[in-house]
Amino acid sequence: MRKSVYLMDVDGVIVTGRPSDGAAWWTDLEQHFGFDKSALRTHFFAPFWQDIVRGRDQLLPRLAEALIAMQSPASPEAVRDFWFSQDARIDRKVCAWMDRRRAAGHRVMLATNQDHSRAAHLLDNLGLRDHCDGAYTSAAIGFAKPDAAFFDGIAKAEDRQVTDLILIDDTMENVEAAKRCGWQAYHYTGQPLDQIMRQSSWSAHHKDQPDLQPR
Repeated sequence: MRKSVYLMDVDGVIVTGRPSDGAAWWTDLEQHFGFDKSALRTHFFAPFWQDIVRGRDQLLPRLAEALIAMQSPASPEAVRDFWFSQDARIDRKVCAWMDRRRAAGHRVMLATNQDHSRAAHLLDNLGLRDHCDGAYTSAAIGFAKPDAAFFDGIAKAEDRQVTDLILIDDTMENVEAAKRCGWQAYHYTGQPLDQIMRQSSWSAHHKDQPDLQPR
């Protein structure tokens, strides 16, 4: 029986907010550091993140630059550690599903837009390495979802038919991009993964069939 490769998005699928309640990691940012997410977006994410997440720049030096611009006395290490620790709620049901796929002989890889430092944190500190066979990250590939080059880079590394590659992602734009590259792809909505895949397969099979529902 042909085995598949499941490519798992992380944020919004495996990791779902802060550990205490699932809220966004920046919920108490201002309380801790005196600046809010809009300031961090203006001084850090907007000017630097696209290069950082593609592996063309490093997180800490640019975060330090942003903190200086915000006139914040916080250290970049403290802000990074707060971010990583607050964006760390693991969905154990999703991890258990990944474990079952691996036990059935399939490969399970992370396929995620991450910089090098958080990717290492996810795998080693949060323990995701125990539930997958490895990770494909935007920083390592040099391109980020939904760019086709991200998916093409993974397909080249896997060296198998693209129809054997299955993306699970909570962002529809990424799902559609993967399908354009010939992958199977499923939009994660929080429902059990087996249910999502069954529903999606049924819809694809019946999309061109006549409507037999009673009116």
